Amino acid sequence: MAQTTTAITACDASIWLDKLAGTPVDVSGSSNSVALNFSQNLDAQYTFGSRWPRRFACGKDAAFTLVIFYTSTADEGFDVWKNWFFAAVPGTRTLTIYLPTKNVGSDRFQCEVHLESADIPATAGEGTPVMVTLSLLPDGEVTHSVAAT
Repeated sequence: MAQTTTAITACDASIWLDKLAGTPVDVSGSSNSVALNFSQNLDAQYTFGSRWPRRFACGKDAAFTLVIFYTSTADEGFDVWKNWFFAAVPGTRTLTIYLPTKNVGSDRFQCEVHLESADIPATAGEGTPVMVTLSLLPDGEVTHSVAAT
C-alpha cells in the first residue's frame, strides 16, 4: 500500500463547550489537548465443544479528556468549567470537537456531556502554567458529521 498523504494534525482543532447560559464558547485558545475515547460493549459467549468465543455487541460509549489552562479571563475554558461545576445544578453541556479544523469538510463530533471530574495540580517552584484536566462523559448519543459551514 502506498504511504498516505492525507494524515491530519491537531494544530488547528476547534473545541466548543457551552457556557452556563447555553451559548457555545470556543475554548480552543485556552486548551492544548483533547482525547476522544470510544468503546463498544462486547461480551464473549462460549458453547460446549468450542474453544473460541462468539462476541456479541450491545451499546457504545465514549469519554472525553480536555486539558485547559487555569486562567483568569471570562469565557475561556477555566471560566466555563468553574461556572459549570459550581452551578447549583451542573447538568449537561454541549461539547463539539472539530478535527482537523472548523472548516468545511472537517470531522465534527458532538454530544451532551456531564463533568465527571477535574484535576488541578498546583506545584510550588514550577514556572509552567497550571493545566486542568477535565473528564467528560456523554449523556446520550455522540454524533459524527462533516462540517458544512
